Amino acid sequence: MSKSKRKKKVKAQKTVPQVPENKPTLIKTMDYPRWTWVILFLLPFAIYWPTANYGYVLDDVIVLQENNFVKKGFGGIWDILSTESFQGYFGEQKDLVQGARYRPLSLVSFAMEYGIYGFKPGISHLLNILLYGLSGIVLFQVIRLFRINQSSKWWMGIAFICSLLFIVHPLHVEAVANIKGRDEIMAFLGSFGALYLCLKHVDTGKILHLVSALLVFFFGLLAKENTITFLAVIPLSIFFFRKNSLKKALTWAGLLMIPTLIYLAIRYNVIGYFLNSGVAITDIMNNPFAEMNAGQKYATIFNTLIRYIGLHVVPLQLTHDYYPYHIPITEWSSIYAWGSLTVHIGLLAAAIYGLKDKKVYAYCILFYLATMSIVSNLVVGVGTFMNERFMFTASMGYCLLLAYYLNKYASKKRLKILATAITAVLILGYGIRSGLRVPVWETPLSLNTAASKVSTNSARMNSFMSTALYKSHQASTDRAEKIDLLSRAEVYARKSISIRPSYKNANLMLSGIATEQYKLRADLPKLLASFKEIIRHRPDIKHIRDYLEYLNDQEQHKALLIDFYQDVGNNILLPQNKIDWAMHFLTYGFQLDENNQSIIQGIVKGYEMRGDQTQAAQFRQRLR
Repeated sequence: MSKSKRKKKVKAQKTVPQVPENKPTLIKTMDYPRWTWVILFLLPFAIYWPTANYGYVLDDVIVLQENNFVKKGFGGIWDILSTESFQGYFGEQKDLVQGARYRPLSLVSFAMEYGIYGFKPGISHLLNILLYGLSGIVLFQVIRLFRINQSSKWWMGIAFICSLLFIVHPLHVEAVANIKGRDEIMAFLGSFGALYLCLKHVDTGKILHLVSALLVFFFGLLAKENTITFLAVIPLSIFFFRKNSLKKALTWAGLLMIPTLIYLAIRYNVIGYFLNSGVAITDIMNNPFAEMNAGQKYATIFNTLIRYIGLHVVPLQLTHDYYPYHIPITEWSSIYAWGSLTVHIGLLAAAIYGLKDKKVYAYCILFYLATMSIVSNLVVGVGTFMNERFMFTASMGYCLLLAYYLNKYASKKRLKILATAITAVLILGYGIRSGLRVPVWETPLSLNTAASKVSTNSARMNSFMSTALYKSHQASTDRAEKIDLLSRAEVYARKSISIRPSYKNANLMLSGIATEQYKLRADLPKLLASFKEIIRHRPDIKHIRDYLEYLNDQEQHKALLIDFYQDVGNNILLPQNKIDWAMHFLTYGFQLDENNQSIIQGIVKGYEMRGDQTQAAQFRQRLR
C-alpha cells in the first residue's frame, strides 16, 4: 500500500464518530412479519373459544361467584385490597394455608366486571383468553430481546417457536379455562412485562423504561406472589443476554427490591404475618404433609417434582386434582424419590457448568428451577401436592429450551427438514391435546368425570365427583335417573371416605345422599346404617342431627331409632371416648323412651366418664 493511500485510510478512520462508552449499543433483533403478532394473539382464541359458553367451576365460587367483596362491584375494591384474598368468601380471615393469600389484582378485575355487567361467566372466560393472547405477545417480544436466533427463517425463529409452544401447551389449560386462573396469567404478564422493560432500559437507558418496569413488577406481585421469583430471573436474564452486564444485573436486583419491599409491607399489614400465623395447619386438604414425617415429606415432594418434568414433555394424564392421596405418601426407598433427586441435582450441575459461558440451556434450567421453587413445597407449603397451573410461568423454560435446539438444528442443512417436522408435530400435538382438554372445564360434572379417570385415589376428587352427581340429581325430574345418580354419587362418597375416613366434605355428602335415597325409597334401616357409618368418623355432621330430630317426631320410627341411638352411643362413641357426642345421641333416645334401660345405662356411663357422679347417680336410680 502506498504512503498516500495509508494517509487517506488513517484520515478516514479519524473522521468516524466515536460512540461514547456510556451509551448503549443496540443490537438488531430478528425481523418477523407484522402479522406474526396476529397469529400469536388469535391462536388462544382458536383453542379456548368454547370456554365462552362455560360457567363457573372449582374456586370460581370463592374468588368470584360467592365473594361478597366482588359482588359489591367497584365499591368492593378497597375491601379486596385491604383484606386476605379468601375473606370476601368466608367473611373472616381463615388462615387455611401457609402464608395465607394476598392476590388482590384478579379479584379487583372481577369486581370491576361485576360492576359493569354483573355475573356473565362467558365474558370472564373471554377476558382470560384475551389476557392469554397478550401473554403470548409479551413472551415473543421478550425472547426477541434475548437475541439468540441462529436461523434467518422467521417461522423457525426462537421467539416464534417458543411463543407458539407456550400458547398451545396443555399444562396451561387450567389457568386459562378456569376463570380463577387469571391470577396466574396476570402474574405472568407482570413478570415478563417487567423483564421486557428492564431489558429495554439496559439497551436505551431511558428512565421511562426503568420506572415502568418497577411499576409493572409491583402489579405482578399484586396478581400472585410467584412474581417474586423474578427478583432472580430478571438479573439472570440481563447477565445472560447482555454483554458486560454483571454490574447491571446486580443493579437491577437492587432496584426490584423497591416494589418488592413495598408489596411485602402491604401484605404484612393486611395479613398480619409473612409465612406462619402461629397456628399449625393440620387439615391434610390444606397441608397434605401434616401427618408425614420429614423423610416422607421430602421424598413425596421430589416424587411430585419429577412428575412435573414428565407432564411438560408428555402431558397426557392431566387432572385438576392432585390432593391426598392421588400422589401417594413416598418413602426414600422409592425409585421415584431418588430418581427425581438425581435428575434435579444433575440439572443444577449442568446449569452451573454452563453459567460461565452463558449457555442458553443453562439459562433455561435456572429459569425453570427459580420460577418453580416457590410452588415446589420446598420453600413454602402451597396447600396441595402439585397443580398444573403452578407450572404456568415455569414452563417457559421448557418451551425456550425446545425452541432453541429446534432452531439450532433447523439451521443445519441435513437436519433442517427433520427439525422443522418435529416442530410442527410438537405444536400440532400439544395444540390438539389442549383442544381436547378444554371441554373438560365446561361444568363441575364434566371436570370431575375427567378427573375420576386419573385422580382415582384422591379423597377430594371422589368427594367432588359425588357432589357433582348429587347436584345433577337435584336438577333431574325423572325418578329413575335420580335413583341412578344418587347410587353413583354414593359410590364416590364411600370411596372418598375409605381414603380419608374423617374427611368432612365426603361424610357430609354421604349424609345428604342417604337422606335423598330415603325420600325416594323410604328404607329407614339403610338410612340409619349410613348415618351410623358417618357418625363413627364424624359425629359433628349437623345435617344428620337435623334429620334425626325430624324423624324423632314420627311415632312409627320409634323402635328403630331407639336401637340406633343406644348402639351409636354405647357401642361406637363411648368406646372412642367421644363422650359429649355419645351423650348427645343418647339424649335423643331418652327423649323417645325415658325408661329404656340400655339408653339409661349409656347415659350413666357417660356421666361417670365425665366425672359427674351426681348426674350419674340420678340416672342410676332409673335402672331396674
